[in-house]
Amino acid sequence: MSPDAEVRAGSAGLADLLSRPTTVRAAVKTGPERTEIREFPWPQIGEADGILRVEAVGVGGAEPEVYRGERWTPVMMGHQVVGTIAELGPLARTMWNVEVGERVVIQEYLPCKACTWCMRGEYRFCPRSDFFSESPPRRFGLMDFTQPPHLVGGFAEFMFLPWNTVIHRIPQDLPAKLATLAIPLGNGVQWATLDVNAGPGKTVLVIGPGQQGLGAVIAAKQAGAANVILAGLSRDRRRLDLALRLGADHVLNVDEQDLLDGLRAIAQGVDVVVDTTSDPGGENMKRYLQAANQGAYLWVNCMDSGVPVRDVKRKYLTVRSGRGRTYQAVERALQIITSRVLPLEDLCTHVFPLEDVDLAIKATAGRGVEGAIHVIVEPWL
Repeated sequence: MSPDAEVRAGSAGLADLLSRPTTVRAAVKTGPERTEIREFPWPQIGEADGILRVEAVGVGGAEPEVYRGERWTPVMMGHQVVGTIAELGPLARTMWNVEVGERVVIQEYLPCKACTWCMRGEYRFCPRSDFFSESPPRRFGLMDFTQPPHLVGGFAEFMFLPWNTVIHRIPQDLPAKLATLAIPLGNGVQWATLDVNAGPGKTVLVIGPGQQGLGAVIAAKQAGAANVILAGLSRDRRRLDLALRLGADHVLNVDEQDLLDGLRAIAQGVDVVVDTTSDPGGENMKRYLQAANQGAYLWVNCMDSGVPVRDVKRKYLTVRSGRGRTYQAVERALQIITSRVLPLEDLCTHVFPLEDVDLAIKATAGRGVEGAIHVIVEPWL
């Protein structure tokens, strides 16, 4: 067996971490819905950089859109990353407060760490990493791999970590599959509890039972919401059933029952709405505006229609939208995950090797594989 093959084989022991392969394999997007396996040289790090040995990577809900589009090419995708620190510069060790061999979750943002947003832990809004900024955002999973250090996405055996990597330490014994839920569950915590105040005594409606919607269900119930309702379609039946085990009090199949009729049967209006769907045409909004109680909070996601200000004023509604999550939200998500009080393993439905990244991304979009919820890529399979 060659030295590189020995490093790639099995789990990451100390010898694996201290050994450096001459090349690193990665799955890269070279065109719309086209992936290739390529090899890159082991990167040289500076005093403030590090190298991560990737254990597992969750496929994000937005990645199918990135994958099929023309804009993000060439790119090394993958941003829900769990791994073990394999190499550290001396300044990185101090800044991140980690050691070689420690396990971490990383967020995708590569912020400036100096602007007002960064000082508040709101790295998602830093002009350097904001998805809606004028220049391409500096984020793992959305960067060109053709220039050094090359390893700028999670669908790889190792990743290069620059000085401004956002790191969360995790327990050494936390299964990697569960740790990949930190980002989607962190989104649920942010959207449902930090953005729109789903908390004690509230009736919360979540629309869309994908990984983000299920994350919002978990976050709302863990925050003390009295009545959590999840709405989905007939094709989502497995996810709706799972939601009842994750904290939902009721689920609604809107293919079989009108959303408003279903809500009237189980609640006296709703105090919080989190719509994780794209809601084309604002059809969902038209319905939940009718169900919203006085003073309700709405987390909206429709990009092609406006919010009726008359209804907002009449009912004294608070309307928010957003994207991504804060550092605080991921820390709270990790607390929920490590408590092991919920059957979160049931969210992790499919695992693929690096060679099957194409199928993993498509499975997340409901193509090629049935029953996928949270899909994971493990580069060492």
